[in-house]
Amino acid sequence: SVTHELRTPLTSIRALAELMRDDPAMEEPQRCQFIAIIVSETERLSRLVNQVLDMAKIESGHAEWHNTEIDLGALVQQAVATTSELFRERQTQVYLTLPEVPVVLMADADRLTQVMLNLLSNAAKFVPVPGGRVDVSMRSDDRGVTVAVKDNGPGVNTQQQALIFEKFRQGGDAANRPQGTGLGLPISRQIVEHFGGRLWLESQPGQGARFSFYLPFKT
Repeated sequence: SVTHELRTPLTSIRALAELMRDDPAMEEPQRCQFIAIIVSETERLSRLVNQVLDMAKIESGHAEWHNTEIDLGALVQQAVATTSELFRERQTQVYLTLPEVPVVLMADADRLTQVMLNLLSNAAKFVPVPGGRVDVSMRSDDRGVTVAVKDNGPGVNTQQQALIFEKFRQGGDAANRPQGTGLGLPISRQIVEHFGGRLWLESQPGQGARFSFYLPFKT
């Protein structure tokens, strides 16, 4: 699976680089377009390598965890702000619902931010353009807190729901599947489970998808 994911961007990078090498007189606009694609593909390779290494560290028990008291609401709000430009480009409205009082728990802020960014960027891939809508909510009880990210995309069919948390598996049909490594959701689930929680999906085809994760206050 890794070699397959590496082959596609590497093939694109090599082909475009060879075209520029073999045509010194290439028009500047086309050269700039090719360079932009090469940069994008190298960034894609970097994401893939980093995620593969991250997954390997977590699975082997060698990942570093830096737990501190965090305000989960503030963390969720910051993640939404971080992805605001992505949603603006996708002409998507994001609605955020948070508790009135802070929800504090012990966890690794960077790891939970990684989970939120994965869920938000995943939602951005599947919303309709224009007309996209993503609802981010958080609620807590005496035992723990639940965060949900719901989109108004096509949803996930029943057969795929059992597969999308596997490594290198992605949602969407093969013809219109967005670009990605298929590692974001498996890594997110590993992170949430490390803190004694769980990550799950609720979806009906044609009615969007809701990804939620629950974290207990005491792990």
